[in-house]
Amino acid sequence: MAKPTISILTGAEFYGVNAALMAFCIKFRHRLFGGSASAFFLLFFGFQLGIQTDSLAFSPTYEAGFESQIYHAPVEPLYFPILNLGIRFQSEDVDRGGSTEPEYRGDLLFRISPTDPRAFAATSRNLYWGDRDRNSSTPLRFTFGRRLIGWTRLDTLWSLGQIEPLDQWDRLRPSLQGLTGVFAYTETEKFNFRLFLSGLFLPEINPNVVLENQQFVRTHPQSITSAPQTFTLLDQSLRANYFLNLPAMGSILFRPAFTFSMETKREIPVSAKFVYGYLPLNYFPIALQGYTNISINEVVVNLRPRLLHHHVYNGELSYRFDDHLSFGGVALVDQPEGETIPDGEVATPLSVSTSWSPWVEYKGSSFSATLSHLWVFGGLEADVGPPELRSDTSSRFSSRLLYRNATLLQIKKHLMPGTLHDPVIFFKYIHEYSIKGDWFAMDLHYSIHRDLRVFAGGDILSSYRDVSPDRGAEFLADMRPLGRVRLGVTYEL
Repeated sequence: MAKPTISILTGAEFYGVNAALMAFCIKFRHRLFGGSASAFFLLFFGFQLGIQTDSLAFSPTYEAGFESQIYHAPVEPLYFPILNLGIRFQSEDVDRGGSTEPEYRGDLLFRISPTDPRAFAATSRNLYWGDRDRNSSTPLRFTFGRRLIGWTRLDTLWSLGQIEPLDQWDRLRPSLQGLTGVFAYTETEKFNFRLFLSGLFLPEINPNVVLENQQFVRTHPQSITSAPQTFTLLDQSLRANYFLNLPAMGSILFRPAFTFSMETKREIPVSAKFVYGYLPLNYFPIALQGYTNISINEVVVNLRPRLLHHHVYNGELSYRFDDHLSFGGVALVDQPEGETIPDGEVATPLSVSTSWSPWVEYKGSSFSATLSHLWVFGGLEADVGPPELRSDTSSRFSSRLLYRNATLLQIKKHLMPGTLHDPVIFFKYIHEYSIKGDWFAMDLHYSIHRDLRVFAGGDILSSYRDVSPDRGAEFLADMRPLGRVRLGVTYEL
């Protein structure tokens, strides 16, 4: 009989989100044997936890001379504590092959901020029961519940949430969540096949935003919204009152989903994978309708979440040199279903987008690194709606396209492998070329003993443009006020 394992996780985190950061960019050019050379130096200094200062982030112009393009934006709350409570359980050795015993796995995590109880989230990656994939006693194996598969490499590398939803309660440390439904698995001598069917949709988790007295109230420092609090009409400032028109809960939750994948087995160095999915969008695009109420001198803004499905076509090809080094590429076509936007509403129509991402990966016993690039084409059209409410040059809404043209480097390093404490460094750097944005992220994890771990880290974000010239890629621009310091502790019973 398989012996189950159960772990109860408790912990706390602390954000210092108003970290003061200054940076300068130096560019110089000189002649060398009739040619020319250029060099860029990024000098970061003055990094400190701000107490009552606005957040400052670096946004270079890459022009000749010395520049100090500083972006100012206050962020509240200044400090953001978080309490975590979770449970994790699984059957013994869920990855072992040949066993005929059922497999189950589950994890639940609840987070809340003691400074504002309205900022909370509950998530789960896995919560399923059923046959093991590697159980050869039956040709067709089923599991039921919520399961994290990793359908596309794009979601794993770039946290795009194209197929599986994201836990984005901390948008700077997102994690994939499983789909919920029925999973079927079978295999042949050379291929693995997987099928997912569901009528239940659970959307991605985002930072809490509260609508209070018809105004947006931030209860999480990352609940960035560009919604204006006032509008100017005929040289008069009018208060903006917002109303969120939520669809019926049943129309949100009970929506069909289907996903199919076919991939080659890992016994050969060349592997290929194809995935097709018909699923609800994991987030809700917004439509806006506004009008002026002259009698009480206010602007009324109605917000309507749009419930859309999309078709996803994913293809991957990779080559494994040995147990450590591999490279490959992934292409994904995202085709949203057509929709009719009612007259009088402002919205951003969604169109077909194509994403391409080559990658190379090294995995060693104490060191691993991944280098990847991402191109995204299409996906967004110009806003439609009344001319007095929409803009021809920009969108009223941040888009689903996190990046347009970006490079990613991820590194994981064990400093004392094989020891009890074994400090581990996690580093990530993303440069977004279309908006000239940068994101430096680093965390250090340290085990005091087997059950008690602490971590410290931080994020530095910058952006020169607010949006890509062909729309989208606002993520780094939206998040750039949130350069921060992170501290935390986790205890596992």
